[in-house]
This record gives sequence, C-alpha cells and structure tokens, in this order.
Amino acid sequence: MIHRPAVRRAFRPILLSLFALTLSPAQSVLAEKGGRITLPPSGPIPHMRGEVKRQEMSVVVPIPSPRPTDKDKGKEKEKAGTKKDQPAPQRKDQPRPQSTPKEETACRKALSELGVTFEDREPIGDKDIGCSIPHPLVIKDLSRKISLEPEATLNCTTALALARFFSGQVPALARKHLKQPIRFVRHASAYVCRARNGTNTLSEHAFGNALDIAAFTLADGTTLTVSKKEDLKSDGARFLDAFRKAACGPFLTMLGPGSDADHADHFHLDMKSRRNDRPYCR
Repeated sequence: MIHRPAVRRAFRPILLSLFALTLSPAQSVLAEKGGRITLPPSGPIPHMRGEVKRQEMSVVVPIPSPRPTDKDKGKEKEKAGTKKDQPAPQRKDQPRPQSTPKEETACRKALSELGVTFEDREPIGDKDIGCSIPHPLVIKDLSRKISLEPEATLNCTTALALARFFSGQVPALARKHLKQPIRFVRHASAYVCRARNGTNTLSEHAFGNALDIAAFTLADGTTLTVSKKEDLKSDGARFLDAFRKAACGPFLTMLGPGSDADHADHFHLDMKSRRNDRPYCR
C-alpha cells in the first residue's frame, strides 16, 4: 500500500527543480537560498496582438448570395433562350436598282447640254459596308456660269438635278434677293462612304446621291454662308429662305438650318426615293 505523504515528499524536489528552470539566474539563487520572489503586479501586454485584432475587426466579411431558386433558374433559361433565338442585326439598306447604260448615256448628254463639265470615273464603293456608285462622275460646275468648289463625285441623276436647278431657278432668285449673280458654290460633302449621324443606316452620300452646300460666293466677291441669320429681313436671309423653298421638289430631300443640329451650317440636297416620290423638306 502506497502512503500519500511519502509520495508527496518524493515529488517535492522534482517540482522545485522544474520551477527553478523557469526562473532567471538571480531568482534561482534566491530560490535556492529560500528567499521570497516578488512577482510583478501584472504581466506584459501583447501590443501586436491588439493591432492584429483591430485589423481583423476592420475586414469586411462578404455575405454569400442566396442560392437561386428553381423559379430563378427558369427565368435565366428563358432569357438565354430569348437572346439565342433573336436574329443577328442586319443592315437596313436594301440593294438599289442600277441604271442602265442607256439611261447613263442620256443623263450625260443632258448635262453637256446644260453646260456642265464632268469626268467619268471607275465604279467606287465598299461591298462590305454597302456604299456604291456604279457609274460615278466628277463635276466641277453646276451651270455655264456657276462653278462648284471643290469638285464633287456624284451619280449622274443627282448631278443632273443640281444642273437643272442652278441653271433654271437659282439665277432668278439671286437677282431678286441679292441683286447680283452667284459665281461659285462651295460644298461641304458629296460622295462619302458613311452612315447617317446617330444611325446604322447608310447616308445618301454613300451612294453619291447628295450634296451639302455650305456657302455661295457672289459676283462682287461677297461670301454668303448657309446659317440662321439674325436679321431675317436682310438680302442674304431672304435669298436663303427662297432657295430652301425652291429646292423642295426638284430635290426629294431638303434640310438646312433649323432642321436639326447636324444641318445648322449647310443645305443638304438629295434624291432619295420615297413612297409616291413625296419630298421631305425641313
């Protein structure tokens, strides 16, 4: 039978030895001599741990999204199926009917009779985009007495409409409102392979079917720009207004200052075909 007092006496030296190992040399000496060891009132504060805790507390823990229900999954499949079933967007412009060689020959003959000089060019366009002039020509004047600057690349139908208008109606309008003839017309755009501003639809310029007029130069050298005039009763304002009204009909589209922001500084004239050939003038 083991006596508990004897066991306690046997373990006491072992415990004292282990305790001595944890003491500093000075404390060990005091312990061996039976002196008292004064412990500090409080232990060291782990500063780094506090910083770690603050950092850990500042981390934003993401909240997991709720699992999609069967109803949500059905909606996602429905949306995916709708997008897949939609046809790819296609260009709105339809292929345009081409004129016959006989029509092109007659058109050029009419231009020559009106005193318009021109040069034939090879077909131009971009098949990928859709721009095209199968029988383009370059004109340098609009009548026998009115030159065009710079030269313009157009189709013959548009060139002939311009020649007839500037030979027949414009001279009388200039005499009435400007009291002198027009010598030059400065244009801002003829054939350009581009879409209409803000749309995916090709402009009439992409077919050589339009001309933008920016200014008129008179016989005395005065330049009359196409713009909204402050004095609506001035000779220039009266001429621009009369020109605008007269052009609606000979041209199937007539746009200018006041139509929209894109036409604030020029007249846009084109020969775009519409239902019943009704002109669009603004």
